[in-house]
Amino acid sequence: MTTSCLLAVGGLLLLAAAGAGLAQDPVKAASATHKVLLENERVRVLDIHVPAGGRALTHTHPTGYVAVAMTDCHMRFTYPGGKVSESTLHAGEVVWSDPVTHSAENLGPGECHVLNIEPKDAQAAKK
Repeated sequence: MTTSCLLAVGGLLLLAAAGAGLAQDPVKAASATHKVLLENERVRVLDIHVPAGGRALTHTHPTGYVAVAMTDCHMRFTYPGGKVSESTLHAGEVVWSDPVTHSAENLGPGECHVLNIEPKDAQAAKK
């Protein structure tokens, strides 16, 4: 392999690693708002408290999640590429989200409290 090919492959690997680093685990990226309540080989449950006007930095949910709203929540989500959406959940409402990478901002007047239940990838559970 020529030197220029090696440099090109190395550059692509660095770009891929940098991109993967932008979307990290919610507990690492948003440790002020996301805490683990339960984790085992099949599921992880996150206790999420986002104060009014608060934000959670960009993070990823690679296997999707079930969200259980404990309080009324009005959130703005921003996705890679700049797409933005808003969502309102009412206390007691339960919704599914497919795998996603996003940041979040609480637009509501009070704290948004949600439990996220994340299934573990079947292959990851075997490791």
